Amino acid sequence: MLFARMEIPIGAQKKVFTGFIDVDVPGTGMVSDTIYVAIVTVNALMINEIYYCGGDYSKFYFYDQFVELYNSSQDTLYLDGCILTRNFPSDREDIEDIDHVRAIYAFQFPGSPVTGTEHPIYPGQLIVVAADAVDHSLYANAVDLSGADWEFFNPLGSDYDVPGIPNVVNIHPESSIDFMINLSHNAVVFTTGEEYAYEQYINSSGYERTRVIMPLYTVIDGVEYATNSDATKELTARVDAGFAGLGCTKYSMQSTERREIGMDVNNSTFDFVLLPTPTPGWSHLD
Repeated sequence: MLFARMEIPIGAQKKVFTGFIDVDVPGTGMVSDTIYVAIVTVNALMINEIYYCGGDYSKFYFYDQFVELYNSSQDTLYLDGCILTRNFPSDREDIEDIDHVRAIYAFQFPGSPVTGTEHPIYPGQLIVVAADAVDHSLYANAVDLSGADWEFFNPLGSDYDVPGIPNVVNIHPESSIDFMINLSHNAVVFTTGEEYAYEQYINSSGYERTRVIMPLYTVIDGVEYATNSDATKELTARVDAGFAGLGCTKYSMQSTERREIGMDVNNSTFDFVLLPTPTPGWSHLD
C-alpha cells in the first residue's frame, strides 16, 4: 500500500491532503500509478488506541478495556466537558442522512465544554481512560491499568471508584452500567460535549429505551472497529469511512492503534493497525 499525505496546521485543527492505493510491485522493474488525494479536516485531539477484545478466554475477562487519546498539535488543548461514548449498535440505513450520532453509553469529563481550561492535554501527550483503573494482570493476559490518567465511572450502578484517579462520569440517566464496548464490532465517538440530547427508541424486545444523540458538528473523532470488512456500518462515513481492528478476535489480547501517531484520514481501515498486545500510555512506534 502506498499513500500520499500533506498536512497544514490551522490552530487546533489541520487540513490534510491524503490518498492511498494498493500497488503490486514486481521483484524487478518499475511501477507507476496515480494517487488521487482528498482534503480532510482533522481535529488535533484524537483517539489513538482502543483496547476492547480482552485477553483471558478461560474466564471471559474483558474488564481491562481502555481508550487512549492523543494531542497531535503544538498547542495545549483541554478535555473539559468532552464526552466519550459507546456508539449505539444500529444498522439503520439512514446514518448518512442524519446529522447526529447515537450513543448507548456516554461519559463526560468534568469542566465546562469548549471554554474550560482545568484539564489540559499537552502537545504530544497520550491520555489513558480506563474502564477500571486497577491492575487487571492477576488474570491471564490482562492489562495493568493502575497507572491510567482517568477512569470511567458510573455512580448510578455498583461501579467501584478507584481512589486518586479522576473520573469521566456517566451522563445517561437510565444506564447503571460501566463503560464497556463490544468485543467484536462497535464504535467509540469523542465529542466536545457542548450539545447533546436524549432520544427515545423501541428496542428489539419491544421496550422503550433512551439513547444519547450528539450533533455531528460536536464530534472530535470517531473510530468504528469490526472483525471483518463485511460488517454493516454503524457509524456514518462522515466520521469514519472504514473499520479499525480487522482480523482481531475475542480474547486475543490484540489492540488497535493508529498506524502513525497523529495521522488521521477519517478511514480507520487505513489509519489503524492491529497490535499483538495493548500499549496504554505509549505508541507501538516508540
